[in-house]
Amino acid sequence: MRRSLTFSTLVMMFAATLAAQRAPVTGVRAVANSMQLHDILITPASDAVFEASSNPPKDEKGWTVARNQALLLAEGANLLMMGSRVRDNGNWMKMSRALVDAAALAATAAEKKDAQALEAAADPITVACMECHRPYRDQGRQMGAPK
Repeated sequence: MRRSLTFSTLVMMFAATLAAQRAPVTGVRAVANSMQLHDILITPASDAVFEASSNPPKDEKGWTVARNQALLLAEGANLLMMGSRVRDNGNWMKMSRALVDAAALAATAAEKKDAQALEAAADPITVACMECHRPYRDQGRQMGAPK
Protein backbone atom coordinates (compact mmCIF):
# COMPACT_ATOMS: atom_id res chain seq x y z
CA MET A 1 0.00 0.00 0.00
CA ARG A 2 2.77 2.36 0.94
CA ARG A 3 4.59 1.64 -2.32
CA SER A 4 1.44 2.29 -4.31
CA LEU A 5 0.89 5.62 -2.52
CA THR A 6 4.51 6.68 -3.12
CA PHE A 7 4.30 5.68 -6.78
CA SER A 8 1.00 7.57 -7.21
CA THR A 9 2.49 10.64 -5.56
CA LEU A 10 5.51 10.53 -7.87
CA VAL A 11 3.31 10.16 -10.95
CA MET A 12 1.16 13.09 -9.87
CA MET A 13 4.24 15.26 -9.18
CA PHE A 14 5.70 14.32 -12.57
CA ALA A 15 2.42 15.15 -14.32
CA ALA A 16 2.18 18.48 -12.50
CA THR A 17 5.76 19.32 -13.52
CA LEU A 18 5.01 18.53 -17.16
CA ALA A 19 1.83 20.57 -17.06
CA ALA A 20 3.67 23.55 -15.57
CA GLN A 21 6.32 23.34 -18.29
CA ARG A 22 3.65 23.30 -21.01
CA ALA A 23 1.49 26.04 -19.50
CA PRO A 24 1.30 29.05 -21.78
CA VAL A 25 3.25 32.08 -20.71
CA THR A 26 1.42 35.36 -20.96
CA GLY A 27 4.32 37.46 -22.17
CA VAL A 28 2.45 40.63 -23.08
CA ARG A 29 2.29 43.22 -20.34
CA ALA A 30 1.52 46.86 -21.07
CA VAL A 31 4.01 49.06 -19.26
CA ALA A 32 3.43 52.49 -20.85
CA ASN A 33 -0.04 54.02 -20.86
CA SER A 34 -1.53 55.52 -24.02
CA MET A 35 -0.33 59.05 -23.25
CA GLN A 36 3.21 57.78 -22.68
CA LEU A 37 3.03 55.83 -25.95
CA HIS A 38 2.09 59.04 -27.70
CA ASP A 39 4.95 60.94 -26.09
CA ILE A 40 7.68 58.39 -26.77
CA LEU A 41 6.53 56.71 -29.98
CA ILE A 42 3.41 57.87 -31.78
CA THR A 43 3.97 61.65 -31.81
CA PRO A 44 7.65 61.54 -32.83
CA ALA A 45 6.91 58.97 -35.53
CA SER A 46 3.94 60.91 -36.91
CA ASP A 47 5.97 64.13 -36.87
CA ALA A 48 8.70 62.39 -38.89
CA VAL A 49 6.17 61.02 -41.39
CA PHE A 50 4.56 64.45 -41.78
CA GLU A 51 7.99 66.00 -42.31
CA ALA A 52 8.87 63.41 -44.96
CA SER A 53 5.50 63.93 -46.67
CA SER A 54 6.15 67.69 -46.88
CA ASN A 55 9.84 67.45 -47.73
CA PRO A 56 10.41 64.15 -49.52
CA PRO A 57 13.66 62.34 -48.77
CA LYS A 58 16.53 62.98 -51.16
CA ASP A 59 18.40 59.71 -50.79
CA GLU A 60 18.10 56.04 -49.86
CA LYS A 61 18.82 56.69 -46.20
CA GLY A 62 16.07 59.32 -46.01
CA TRP A 63 13.52 56.98 -47.58
CA THR A 64 14.52 54.23 -45.16
CA VAL A 65 14.06 56.60 -42.22
CA ALA A 66 10.63 57.65 -43.55
CA ARG A 67 9.57 54.02 -43.97
CA ASN A 68 10.82 53.09 -40.51
CA GLN A 69 9.01 56.00 -38.87
CA ALA A 70 5.79 55.02 -40.64
CA LEU A 71 6.25 51.45 -39.42
CA LEU A 72 6.84 52.71 -35.88
CA LEU A 73 3.65 54.74 -36.14
CA ALA A 74 1.68 51.70 -37.31
CA GLU A 75 3.07 49.51 -34.55
CA GLY A 76 2.46 52.25 -31.98
CA ALA A 77 -1.18 52.25 -33.06
CA ASN A 78 -1.24 48.47 -32.66
CA LEU A 79 0.01 48.93 -29.09
CA LEU A 80 -2.97 51.19 -28.41
CA MET A 81 -5.17 48.13 -28.97
CA MET A 82 -3.48 46.03 -26.27
CA GLY A 83 -4.34 45.37 -22.66
CA SER A 84 -5.06 48.21 -20.28
CA ARG A 85 -4.67 50.85 -23.01
CA VAL A 86 -7.96 49.85 -24.66
CA ARG A 87 -10.61 52.40 -23.71
CA ASP A 88 -13.46 50.48 -25.33
CA ASN A 89 -13.96 47.75 -27.90
CA GLY A 90 -15.86 50.00 -30.29
CA ASN A 91 -14.57 53.34 -31.49
CA TRP A 92 -11.18 53.08 -29.76
CA MET A 93 -10.35 49.91 -31.64
CA LYS A 94 -11.78 51.24 -34.91
CA MET A 95 -9.81 54.50 -34.66
CA SER A 96 -6.59 52.78 -33.63
CA ARG A 97 -6.94 50.41 -36.57
CA ALA A 98 -7.51 53.38 -38.89
CA LEU A 99 -4.15 54.77 -37.75
CA VAL A 100 -2.47 51.39 -38.36
CA ASP A 101 -3.88 51.33 -41.89
CA ALA A 102 -2.98 54.96 -42.64
CA ALA A 103 0.57 54.52 -41.36
CA ALA A 104 0.91 51.33 -43.42
CA LEU A 105 0.03 53.37 -46.53
CA ALA A 106 2.83 55.78 -45.66
CA ALA A 107 5.27 52.91 -45.10
CA THR A 108 4.40 51.43 -48.49
CA ALA A 109 4.80 54.82 -50.18
CA ALA A 110 8.21 55.32 -48.57
CA GLU A 111 9.26 51.79 -49.49
CA LYS A 112 8.42 52.59 -53.11
CA LYS A 113 10.08 56.02 -52.81
CA ASP A 114 6.82 57.55 -54.04
CA ALA A 115 6.73 61.17 -52.84
CA GLN A 116 3.18 61.78 -54.08
CA ALA A 117 1.81 58.69 -52.35
CA LEU A 118 3.67 59.63 -49.16
CA GLU A 119 2.16 63.11 -49.28
CA ALA A 120 -1.29 61.62 -49.87
CA ALA A 121 -0.81 59.20 -46.94
CA ALA A 122 -0.41 62.11 -44.53
CA ASP A 123 -4.09 63.03 -44.82
CA PRO A 124 -5.54 59.75 -43.54
CA ILE A 125 -3.00 59.83 -40.70
CA THR A 126 -4.16 63.32 -39.73
CA VAL A 127 -7.81 62.29 -39.98
CA ALA A 128 -7.22 59.17 -37.85
CA CYS A 129 -5.48 61.25 -35.19
CA MET A 130 -8.14 63.99 -35.19
CA GLU A 131 -11.03 61.54 -35.06
CA CYS A 132 -9.54 59.77 -32.05
CA HIS A 133 -8.33 62.83 -30.17
CA ARG A 134 -11.74 64.51 -30.28
CA PRO A 135 -13.53 62.00 -28.06
CA TYR A 136 -10.61 60.56 -26.08
CA ARG A 137 -8.06 63.25 -25.37
CA ASP A 138 -8.82 65.79 -22.65
CA GLN A 139 -8.55 69.37 -23.88
CA GLY A 140 -5.85 68.33 -26.33
CA ARG A 141 -3.71 70.33 -28.66
CA GLN A 142 -5.32 71.77 -31.73
CA MET A 143 -4.48 69.77 -34.80
CA GLY A 144 -4.17 71.10 -38.32
CA ALA A 145 -6.69 70.09 -40.93
CA PRO A 146 -5.70 67.76 -43.75
CA LYS A 147 -4.31 69.42 -46.87
